[in-house]
Amino acid sequence: MDDDRHARRFQALAESGVLFAEATTDLSRLLNLVARRFSDLLGDGCNLRLIEGEQLVPMATSHPDPHTERYLREFHDATPLQVGVGISGQVLETGEPYFEPELDLEAFSRRTTPAFATVFRKTGITGMIVVRLRARGINLGYLGLFRTTPGRRYTLADLHLVRDLADRAALAIDNARLVEGLERRVAERTYELETANRELEAFAYSVSHDLRSPLRAIEGFSKVLEEDHGTALDADAQRTIGVIRKNTRRMSQLIDSVVANLNLTEARPVEVRIAELPPARGNVDLLHQVWINLLSNAVKYSRKKPQTIVEISGTAEAGEVRYTVTDRGAGFDPKLADKLFGVFQRLHSDADFEGTGVGLALVQRIVARHGGRVWADGRLGEGATFGFALPDRR
Repeated sequence: MDDDRHARRFQALAESGVLFAEATTDLSRLLNLVARRFSDLLGDGCNLRLIEGEQLVPMATSHPDPHTERYLREFHDATPLQVGVGISGQVLETGEPYFEPELDLEAFSRRTTPAFATVFRKTGITGMIVVRLRARGINLGYLGLFRTTPGRRYTLADLHLVRDLADRAALAIDNARLVEGLERRVAERTYELETANRELEAFAYSVSHDLRSPLRAIEGFSKVLEEDHGTALDADAQRTIGVIRKNTRRMSQLIDSVVANLNLTEARPVEVRIAELPPARGNVDLLHQVWINLLSNAVKYSRKKPQTIVEISGTAEAGEVRYTVTDRGAGFDPKLADKLFGVFQRLHSDADFEGTGVGLALVQRIVARHGGRVWADGRLGEGATFGFALPDRR
């Protein structure tokens, strides 16, 4: 019989060790598993509390009868218990288990609080074992077992099994806490990194858009000034314009380098649909500015939409070569279309879409210099089409 009892004990320890180890990634699940395992193996009920500051906080309760389990859980959840007080305080301080195989309720009631005495009477507790949970030299809490079945008593063999199981449970609980703490720290670090990345992305976006827009305006207007009035300027003025254009190009290159080094250019995909475009004659540098402004606007005003789709088309008719850039972005009120091409005129706030209000004015000026015209069509919230036409001089 002793051999059978020892074999069952070792089997219970081995199985419990495996079950506890498998649950260490989820502390709440582990605590409920521990309480249930003690309840199943040794009966009848089990309550587990862990130390948090100066309190012993209820973590898990188990009993084979659902009504009794619910009653006990509600009682423990509503009943605070200080560290160092009562039976649990004695067990935690000395490390010696409290072993009462046959409980005298009247005598016990005089040693505990009225609330606990009432619960013991109501549930018919006839025996009790309380052991501490301790791992790596630190008290974690306690585990209490109690019998509610008349005629069944805890034995010394039960006590030995409880102590051995409690050691395994405590180690698993401590490991689960370490895992939980590590996961929390990883989550905190991940959040910090994500926050830092968002700040870097915001910086890169500001560099890419807020700074490039005025640079394009400076480059474009200085080019127009040079083309329109170059012959009227003296050598110093022409040299000054050259310095301005050289430095704006240099600044644009520096901005491109910063964004490239950060590797934070917008990951959002842009779908560009380009139809067959007829050729036109004009100043390459100036018309390049026109395309840059129209395309960057199409992308910018589409960024709050689920998809960014930009369509480019062109036709040649009635002595003109016409080009359009269409997006499905924020759009604009068509009643305000005449304001779009004015200097410093904006139909959206900086809070919604950053900008300087000179991009489209520059487009209009460059196209007009070529003898062409510009126009815009749109609907608020549905997108916009910006177009320009150049004289057909092919």
